[in-house]
Amino acid sequence: MTRYPKSRCSRRPKKMRRNTRKSSGLAPLLILLILALAGAWFVYDQLRTPVGEAAISVVAHPGESIRQLGQTLFERGIIRQPLVFGLLARLTGAGKNLRSGRYRFAPGGSEYQALQVLRTSGDRMARVTIPEGFTLRQIAARLVHEEVCDSTSFLAACRDTSLLRRLGIPGLLAEGYLFPDSYFFPYDSRPEPVIEMLHRRFLDVAKALAPDPGALAPDVVILASLVEAEAAQDSERPIIASVFLNRLKRRMSLQSCATVEYVLPERKAILSEADTKIESPYNTYLHPGLPPGPICNPGRASLNAALHPARTDYLFFVSKGGGCHFFSKSFAEHAAAQRRFR
Repeated sequence: MTRYPKSRCSRRPKKMRRNTRKSSGLAPLLILLILALAGAWFVYDQLRTPVGEAAISVVAHPGESIRQLGQTLFERGIIRQPLVFGLLARLTGAGKNLRSGRYRFAPGGSEYQALQVLRTSGDRMARVTIPEGFTLRQIAARLVHEEVCDSTSFLAACRDTSLLRRLGIPGLLAEGYLFPDSYFFPYDSRPEPVIEMLHRRFLDVAKALAPDPGALAPDVVILASLVEAEAAQDSERPIIASVFLNRLKRRMSLQSCATVEYVLPERKAILSEADTKIESPYNTYLHPGLPPGPICNPGRASLNAALHPARTDYLFFVSKGGGCHFFSKSFAEHAAAQRRFR
């Protein structure tokens, strides 16, 4: 049997043992380095701020959980990881102090940034602006957009006869008696207080325009709604009111396009002849006199024009562009104006 020198046999195991010790010592350092880099990247990712993007408004509703809100933020493109958002919320305790209200977030931000926004005081009230001439359907859509109340429940409340009687609104609909203005409403409101506030503002304006409560009769509000729907210039509102009143005195059909537009599912820039033949009590092409109720919610200028119409002999008007109208006393003059401006 061949015998190897002890020096050669003893060196090889010792060398292998020394290499094993070195490699095993580097492994923990490598793991710590990877974890440190990952942690640094996470902190950077959470603290980075998106640039050049408009803020996105989100309402945190009463009773909403942090998990539900995280899903909403994810769907709106505000955060990328709902699970990380929920975890950070639990670690920081942000979920326990979540307050309802409207918050503004930068799109594509981090979960940490979103939680920092929620630590601020969100808007507890929605500012809702209702333009003159809005119908109930348009008001309902605006309230839904601002997350004040549900469209279906609002429109149902506008037809609630017990509520209408309590508020003193004549007829079967609140149309015409909700004043266009800017309001502040709590988020997730019931529709009844919203309607009450809009009507209270109507009564305030009506009282300022006509101290005598009987002066603002239902016919006046209906006329004001026609003026609101047809006029664009305040200077023309009393003249347009006089045209409608002159036609009523002569028992002429009002033939207001605005009354036909009111019954259409969607508004049209130009009505067709078939549109003017749609059967509806609101269609003043088919039915004489005023429509059975207002066709929109008029503003102060239109209410004032209905109360104080101009004194004219005009019976017709046609749009000549730019929100202005050409007024005529005879059908021949009106026909010539139609050919000229259309």
